[in-house]
Amino acid sequence: MTKTRISLAVSLLLALPQLSFAQGYEADSRLQTIDYDPAAVVRLEGCVNFQTMISFASDEHVENVGVGDSAGWQVMPNKRGNLLFVKATAGSGHTNMTVVSDKRSYNFELRTASASDCTRGRISYELRFRYPPAPAKPEANAPSGPVDPNAFLPVPEKRNAAYTYSGDVTLVPIRVFDDGTSTYMKWAAGVSVPAVYALNPDNTESLVNYASRGDYFVIEQVARGFVLRRGDLKTVLYNDTYVVQGLDTLSPKPRSKSQGSIK
Repeated sequence: MTKTRISLAVSLLLALPQLSFAQGYEADSRLQTIDYDPAAVVRLEGCVNFQTMISFASDEHVENVGVGDSAGWQVMPNKRGNLLFVKATAGSGHTNMTVVSDKRSYNFELRTASASDCTRGRISYELRFRYPPAPAKPEANAPSGPVDPNAFLPVPEKRNAAYTYSGDVTLVPIRVFDDGTSTYMKWAAGVSVPAVYALNPDNTESLVNYASRGDYFVIEQVARGFVLRRGDLKTVLYNDTYVVQGLDTLSPKPRSKSQGSIK
C-alpha cells in the first residue's frame, strides 16, 4: 500500500520504518508503529489544534522531558507515565525533544507541517514503539539489577508550601511545595496530570523540565508561578514567598569610570 505523507508524519531519519497492522483490517496511516532504535532520531510534524500520542512500553515510566523550544510545543504525560501527548502551538517551530524513561532514552525532531497538509487533515494520531524481545528473566536467587536511586528519595524536610491558585480547581495538585531549588507536585491517584509551564517575569510561559520521584513530579526549578493546562482548562499556581535574587555584598561591583569599560 502506498503511504501518503501525513501532516503529523513520524519517520526515522536514518531509515523508513515498516508499519505493523493486524491482518484482516485496513491499515490506517494515522496510526504508526516503528522499531525502537536508541541511535536514531524520530521526526514528528505537527499541526496547530492537533496532537499526537506517543506510546511507550506498558511497563515504562517517563522520568524526564526536555524541549528545545518549550514555548512552541505543548508536551503532557499521562499519570501512569507511559504516554506523551505532543501538540504544536501557534508559535511552534523547528526544535528537538529528548525523553528519558526508567528504561530507555529517545530523541525527537519536532517540525510544523505545511499549511496544505494541515488543511487536508493529514494527521498522525498515535506513534507506537516496537521493542526487541526482552531478555530472559534471571533466576529467583540471582542478584537483582541496579535500582534507580532517585525513585525512592525522600521529599525534603525544609520546604516552602506557601502556594495559592486561581482558575480551575480540577487541575490543582493535592500537594505542592519547593525546597528552594526544585518544585514538587503531587496529584491524586487516577487524576490526569496537566501540562505544566513556568510563569516568567514578563508573564510569558515556558515548558519545564521535570523528573518523577515516587508519587511526585519534581520540576527542576523554582518560579514565581506555574501555569497548568489541560485542553481549554487553565490554572495558575502562585509561589507566595518567591523573591527575585538580587546582588549582595559578595557580588561583583560595577567598574569605576577611571577603569573604563567596553562599549
